[in-house]
Amino acid sequence: MPESKRHPARRPQKRTAKTGHRNPAAAAVPVTPASPSRRALERWSAVPLLILHRMPTWLVPVLLAVLLLVGLAAPWAWAGVFLLVVGVFLGWLLLLSWPITSGSGRLLRLVAVVAVLGAAVARLTGRF
Repeated sequence: MPESKRHPARRPQKRTAKTGHRNPAAAAVPVTPASPSRRALERWSAVPLLILHRMPTWLVPVLLAVLLLVGLAAPWAWAGVFLLVVGVFLGWLLLLSWPITSGSGRLLRLVAVVAVLGAAVARLTGRF
């Protein structure tokens, strides 16, 4: 088919190549050597992270939401164990993401972890 008869939407577009494209997020993270405890945490977390990575993407958030709702809504005092599981999981993720998270992100995540763990302790002691 001649070029003039082709539909305009079907014409190949000429794109310019991006030169020197760099990840802006990677440039903002300072490279500092990890402490021995940090390296131990990362080494210990490698296998659980691989297991989580192999799961369907919707499973972990749904499971955490169910545990949170059961921990808050169940009438038993030991339902705080479910909140404790959620709080420990969120704390673990906070520790893993600490070096690459901004100050406000760290604060917000820390407040969430403390709130969930505080609710778990209050639930386990029968005050909530």
